[in-house]
Amino acid sequence: MIKRLFRDKIGRPILNLLKQGISPERLSLSIAFGVVIGMFPVLGATTLICAAIAIVLRLNQPAIQLFNYLVYPLQILMLIPFMSLGAFIFQGDPPPFSVQELSALFRQDFWGTIASFFETILYAVVAWLLVCTPLFAGIYAVCVPILKKFGPIAKNNVSD
Repeated sequence: MIKRLFRDKIGRPILNLLKQGISPERLSLSIAFGVVIGMFPVLGATTLICAAIAIVLRLNQPAIQLFNYLVYPLQILMLIPFMSLGAFIFQGDPPPFSVQELSALFRQDFWGTIASFFETILYAVVAWLLVCTPLFAGIYAVCVPILKKFGPIAKNNVSD
């Protein structure tokens, strides 16, 4: 079931993009940005950031958003670790709440939560930058050869 879901929701769309002539490098950039921006530690901001990056860098909008949405659970899971790492880097106090409590605060009053935790969120963004910069490079480096391998397969299998 998971294999089928992966093939239908991720594999086929990627092969279809390769069939349309998107280069493996550009598609890899879209995937890497989607994953990395999808983990940005400010809830509700990733879709707009991904859209802006895709427009400015002329990346594939569906691909960047697909991977942005796929890592949404990871975004939630990484909020507290990014806040804790940021607090450690800046020698601040670690966040005194759980992921569920933080999510509830954002849902209840998004802008109020941002104002209350501005410094903590800023620290989390710095931690995210430190973690995601090498992560971006790694994702890109892994995706390019894989997509180059599947590019000819996608082009030869146009009837799919």
